[in-house]
Amino acid sequence: MNYRRLRGTEDIFEPEVEVWHNVEAIAKDTFELYGYKDIRTPLIEYEDLFKRSIGETTDIVEKEIFQFQDNSKRVIALRPEATASIVRAYLENSLYQRPGIAKLYYSGAMFRAERPQKGRKRQFHQLGVEAIGSLHPEIDAEVILLTQKLFDILKVKEYSLEINTLGCKEDKKKISDYLKGEIKGSLKDLCPSCQVRYDRNIFRVLDCKNPNCREKISSLNIDIKNVICEDCLKHYEDLKGMLDILNVKYLENKYLVRGLDYYTRTVFEVSHKCLGAQNTIAAGGRYDNLVEDMGGASTGAVGFALGLERLIMTIGDSLNCSKSLDVCVVLQNRDLIDQAMLVISWLRDNGISTDMDYEGRSLKSQMRLANEKESKFVLILGEEENRQGFYSVKNMATHQQQKIKKKDLLDAIKGGLNC
Repeated sequence: MNYRRLRGTEDIFEPEVEVWHNVEAIAKDTFELYGYKDIRTPLIEYEDLFKRSIGETTDIVEKEIFQFQDNSKRVIALRPEATASIVRAYLENSLYQRPGIAKLYYSGAMFRAERPQKGRKRQFHQLGVEAIGSLHPEIDAEVILLTQKLFDILKVKEYSLEINTLGCKEDKKKISDYLKGEIKGSLKDLCPSCQVRYDRNIFRVLDCKNPNCREKISSLNIDIKNVICEDCLKHYEDLKGMLDILNVKYLENKYLVRGLDYYTRTVFEVSHKCLGAQNTIAAGGRYDNLVEDMGGASTGAVGFALGLERLIMTIGDSLNCSKSLDVCVVLQNRDLIDQAMLVISWLRDNGISTDMDYEGRSLKSQMRLANEKESKFVLILGEEENRQGFYSVKNMATHQQQKIKKKDLLDAIKGGLNC
């Protein structure tokens, strides 16, 4: 039987995995620079968590959740996104009792049962942050600034940051009525999906990717800010003012709504033209009612998530810094294997990556392996060297070989690695 990976999943290995390591390390350092702390939530949750938070009429809940029954007939889901899990953890573990707002970052695999295509996987990976505990626009500005800062550090070029406001919970009800009134006369011209969304989730009509729908909606000149309350408009204007002061480059997109029900007030997206139709790399916004809806106190919150697969598609090989081997030990005689194991262990204990051939092959084959592993040095272990208390060490870059006493080996190799 030939086993193959499931469609919509990927095996990630060298050299590409080094790009992943570098992106994750840069993101971790950047998040912690802004005061965010790591949180790790389970891959599985009760399905009701996502129905309640994301919305039962969203595409994710209706069509894309991987779900199953456990032995007790409870419905379990693989997490399709992280915000709901983090809010659940925030409440369950009483993180609101800690001083200040909860500033959390996460990374890990998410799952959606959708048709795989470029930029869309059934198992994909996200990095993101959540700031829970403030209603003020300065935390919105910080999260958006952090998003831009991360892209700039990663040297992502030609990305676009768009922002909008959806108003508060009460505003969204008014926006829904406003949209239905504006769109009703053109409903027959929209795609079948939008005709269903008209009754079930009118906001999704603005987010439709069908070119005909986008053109038709654009011609209606809809502007949801016409029905947003003064407090929410002020919040939005204050946010834009802060972004201007912080020199964050953004575009306003009055059709930007995001696809999850929990969003209120600020929403934003980062997109890249090289990704085609699925061009969103990162997205986020406020969810000021979600904590209360899940049983907590009224609590403001904002965050963003970044798709690692899509991000890496925009980076290419620019962060591919594969780690070459420091030392490869070569044996002239298989009888010296015990001595080889000791020196390898000693070098590793001193922070020097070391390897060898484990198959007892010829000296020529061992040297070929050292070259293939891009080893910086080859340590040649022979009977005479072992008896006289020195090693023959070859610098693979200069092709120079010298005899080094055992007591001087560590300093010589470390010196060569640092030059």
